[in-house]
Amino acid sequence: MNLEKLIKKSTEGNSKAQKILYEKYIGIIYSVVFRYIKNEVDVEDILLQSFFKIFGKLKDFQFVNEKAFVGWIKKIAINEALMFKRKEFSAMYKVEQIEELENLLSVSPEILEEKELIELIEQLPDGYKIVFLLHVVDGYSHKEIGENLNIAESTSRSQFFKARNLLQKKLGNYYGTALGT
Repeated sequence: MNLEKLIKKSTEGNSKAQKILYEKYIGIIYSVVFRYIKNEVDVEDILLQSFFKIFGKLKDFQFVNEKAFVGWIKKIAINEALMFKRKEFSAMYKVEQIEELENLLSVSPEILEEKELIELIEQLPDGYKIVFLLHVVDGYSHKEIGENLNIAESTSRSQFFKARNLLQKKLGNYYGTALGT
């Protein structure tokens, strides 16, 4: 059964079609939510909330193609994860001093690979990390990030640049040491 038919049957309340949609896209939604929420129990709750919202809004979705559908469900999942985190955001977005953060990231003397880069990003303070991921990985503009997190667009930009500078500094320190400079 093609995706357009699955969506139509799901909007009609066909539980078999809903189950197929759920099973087909649970992995994608899980990876999106896990980027922002690391507690497995919370991830499971957000997954359920996301699919509840997806099925609730499915009748309003205008099918174009699978890529558009995947983008739409990812956006719902990201919004659910952000709503979960929203209560923490006011504390996260206080201006941190870079000096206090310098020892948060350390790069091992091995060759930096994607896995190590992901680990470095994970070590960023939550405010930096969430804005960095939303902007770089999920392609949100700073205006959209600000709207989703209830912060000023300038705060989003500031958090992003601080995250990027912190990562660049640590990467620069690593490559300078690795290259003997």
